[in-house]
Amino acid sequence: MSDIENLLEELKAYRNDMVARNYPFQRISDIITKWEMKKINTKDFLEEAQKTNKELEESYQESKRQTEERKQREWLKGYRKWKEDK
Repeated sequence: MSDIENLLEELKAYRNDMVARNYPFQRISDIITKWEMKKINTKDFLEEAQKTNKELEESYQESKRQTEERKQREWLKGYRKWKEDK
C-alpha cells in the first residue's frame, strides 16, 4: 500500500470515528477528497509516462531499423560499384 493510500485509510478511520461521536466531519472529508484526487492524478501521470516511454521505445527501435536498412543499402551500393570496377 502506498503512502497516500495509508494516509487515506487513516483519515477515513478518523472521520468515521468523528461521525460516530457526532462531530462535524466536513473538513476531514475535504482532506480525504483532496488526497484521493492527488492519488488519481498521480496514477494518471504514471500511466501517461509509461505510455510515452513505450512510444519512445518503439520510435527508437524503428529508427534503429531504418539506420540498419540504410547501412545495408549503402554497403550493397558500394559492393556493386566495386564489383563493376573489377
